[in-house]
Amino acid sequence: MTDVYLSIESDPVREKFHSWWKGLIESRGDSAELRRCHDLTEVFFCPAFHRLYQSLLPHGMVRREALALIAVSLAHVKEDISGVTFAQQMGESRIGQTPSVSEARFRKLIRCESYPDLFLPVTRIIRMLNGTVNIDDVVRKLYFWNEKSRKEMTFEYFEKVLQSEGNQGGKKNE
Repeated sequence: MTDVYLSIESDPVREKFHSWWKGLIESRGDSAELRRCHDLTEVFFCPAFHRLYQSLLPHGMVRREALALIAVSLAHVKEDISGVTFAQQMGESRIGQTPSVSEARFRKLIRCESYPDLFLPVTRIIRMLNGTVNIDDVVRKLYFWNEKSRKEMTFEYFEKVLQSEGNQGGKKNE
């Protein structure tokens, strides 16, 4: 028998994440409990995490640390948006100024190599974005956190930064 791995991009799995997140919004206690966690180990003690974990098991093997990071991250999300990636949101300028997330903070995020290291940077960035993110993209990028996803995010971030600079007439003369 071969192991079946969770397919994050399948519609049933995406719907499980969205449904669970909507349940968090309705159950403020569960959401607050997750937001109070200081590390991934504490997330493992939250019943809301286990509801998400159990709901995904029929769809394949679940990477527990990745799921814990996603659970605590989604607890900070207030609104789901589409059409823009998580990294593009970070690179968008705020009212004609600097990017929503500074290059230094973005680099710190991208340098993280493990799920425990991502805990604080990701939750802080979601709060900096006022809790408005593309849930599908956050789930995908965090679940598959590796060199490929970090490179992809870097290109998305800087593409948006440069696009914002161009829209502001901020291109440097050569």
